[in-house]
Amino acid sequence: MPVTTPSERILKSITHARDLGIIQLKVESESYDGRIVTVQGRDLVHFGNCSYLGLDTCEELKQGAIDAITRYGNFFASSRQYIGLGLNEELEGLLGQITGHHCLISQTTSSGSLSAIPLLTSPNDLIILDHQVHVSVQNAVKIAESQGTKVGMTRHSNMSVLEDVIKKQQHKYQKIWYMADGVYSMLGDDCPIEDLHNLMDRYPNFHCFVDDAHGMSWIGKNGKGMVLHKKPLHPQMVIVSSLAKGFGVCGGVLVFPTEEVRYKVKSLGTSLVYCGPVPTPILGAAIASAKLHLSDEITTRQIALHSRIKYFRELAHAFRLPLVNHSFSPIFYFGTGTEENACIIVKYMNETGFFACPCNHPVVPRKYAGIRMSVTTHLTFEDMENALATMAEVIAELERQGKLNKEKIYKDFNAFELA
Repeated sequence: MPVTTPSERILKSITHARDLGIIQLKVESESYDGRIVTVQGRDLVHFGNCSYLGLDTCEELKQGAIDAITRYGNFFASSRQYIGLGLNEELEGLLGQITGHHCLISQTTSSGSLSAIPLLTSPNDLIILDHQVHVSVQNAVKIAESQGTKVGMTRHSNMSVLEDVIKKQQHKYQKIWYMADGVYSMLGDDCPIEDLHNLMDRYPNFHCFVDDAHGMSWIGKNGKGMVLHKKPLHPQMVIVSSLAKGFGVCGGVLVFPTEEVRYKVKSLGTSLVYCGPVPTPILGAAIASAKLHLSDEITTRQIALHSRIKYFRELAHAFRLPLVNHSFSPIFYFGTGTEENACIIVKYMNETGFFACPCNHPVVPRKYAGIRMSVTTHLTFEDMENALATMAEVIAELERQGKLNKEKIYKDFNAFELA
């Protein structure tokens, strides 16, 4: 009898969701305003958009892209190691003003991690991965591991367990690296940066690499992100962030404590040296976005988003929905108990005019299946109320059928947070 591999089981689950018409969908409309997506002939209010501040449709960014294409063409087809457009340095200078530190842009957040992590670490180091750190960081760590760096994993955001590891291992390794997210992409919880600073202060060979992709733009002065909003950059910390979320364009940015480390990664990082540069229109749009971040408009947009986050959370509690994340962020996660419940709820919401994302294995462990919804400034307060009222209807029906138990969901996720 043939053995079913983990990949085959995952593919079967994905195919089931695809056949239900809730994933791998195509936007059918001829234009996009950030709020409505036309899918399978229906207009759906988009709760899967990660452009939290609505900059994905911002006219200034569009004009920035057009201006760059007009001036420099569609693409500057040369490795930046040899020659690049001055737009690269202009953008990095603006990002340096936003973050207050030394910045290096990359084609994507993932490629930034792929360049930086194998260079920052050595075979004499230990990397400790947070259980929930983004897969892009985990993929980059595999390269470091292949070069001899030791790798382990620790419980999610559990600082006492982390410190125990540091105490036991600090004299065995040159450096101990902890790798985490600034804002976690599924549950929307934020990293305990203050605790990490304390650990770095107490243990000189303890370092942190933090992916703040989902913290960029929507929080902090000039949108510098969740990590730098909470604490200044520690000399023993490197940040990678995304321009493809709140910033409104594609691309990534690495933030370094010194110019020396920045130059090393720029000169030796494989995905920076051997891959094509950030495309010309993206550079133009990103420069326009950076200038907006350095203006008063970013504060106005942040306030508009924060009011929506507050309202959405209040509604979720009012409707007694199984909201399992508690941090202040534009990411909301509703536990469903089973993967099938997640599919049923999302299918019902799609049929009644709302797009949301089912989160099943391997994105999350099977036990923690759920629905991820993101809030942006594109959404109206009425959109949020109608969407959550719809979710409440289908969840109430699942409860009546004995298929969904909120108390068990809360208990499981409390254990998950404490694990």
